[in-house]
Amino acid sequence: MQLVKQADTPRAASRPIRPLELRQYRYFVILAEELHFARAAERLNIGQSNLSREIRSLEHQTGLRLFYRTSRRTELSFAGEGLLDQARRVLAAEEHARLAIGEFKRSAKDRLRIGICERVACSRIAGALVDWRRTHPDVVLQIVSRSGRALLGEIEAGLLDAGITAMRVSESGTVADQLWTDAWVAAVPKDHLLASGRAIEPAELARERLALLAPDPICTLEQQIIERMPTDSPFFIAERPSTALALMTWVEAGCGVGLLTASQGEGVVHANVIFRPLRRGLPPPVVHLLRSDAPPSPLLSGLIECLRATRP
Repeated sequence: MQLVKQADTPRAASRPIRPLELRQYRYFVILAEELHFARAAERLNIGQSNLSREIRSLEHQTGLRLFYRTSRRTELSFAGEGLLDQARRVLAAEEHARLAIGEFKRSAKDRLRIGICERVACSRIAGALVDWRRTHPDVVLQIVSRSGRALLGEIEAGLLDAGITAMRVSESGTVADQLWTDAWVAAVPKDHLLASGRAIEPAELARERLALLAPDPICTLEQQIIERMPTDSPFFIAERPSTALALMTWVEAGCGVGLLTASQGEGVVHANVIFRPLRRGLPPPVVHLLRSDAPPSPLLSGLIECLRATRP
């Protein structure tokens, strides 16, 4: 039987065309590839009558004759050939987006983003991260250095899973899990009178030029030192370096005595500087893990356990 090729536009289509659905594109492409309603319906796992109804609806919606068909043959029309390339592009873009979303979900699930305030960065934290990675070798661990204020902001924004810092928080939506306490130490030149092997009384520092790290707007470690100094003896804070390395360089040059935590000092050891503990009078610094007040993920829970299990 000869196919009667009617006009590709069987009726005027002056009315606006509704956007096509992905399902319609998929049905059209499969039929265009098979040119056989029964085989196309089988690939689509739908009934042949349902496919015929969908194609008629598509032609009605677009105002185009997409197929020439008889009881024996099905062929693409000129309009159908033109639509086929565009339909394949639409389906390819949808597949690409679907895969991208799946990859994002997978990477977000297998990723832990941790911020560390440089005031508490130490080998103890590094050791805990090593232990955690032994049981999570395939998880991407991202580590960034941030100030206390930046840590809090990025946790609230969902950019970080947690942050490690010496601070407490009272902001709604954020909690601080206590990890461990640190200790204050004085960094003194080797030839200094305070370099002998004993703990230093805070009152002895009243005679010294002191270096104290510049304050973090939200991390109050250094403020604790100032508040607990005896009020009957003036203390002279001569320098406020921004990093522990700069503080240690100032001390090694013989300019005075530095005050910092034991963790801060362990990563900046200088050959000509001695660390001496402070005997009493200052509250021990407490290191916290900041996180959202939502229940921690299994990955984060495991890291918290590793952090708490470490020993100084």
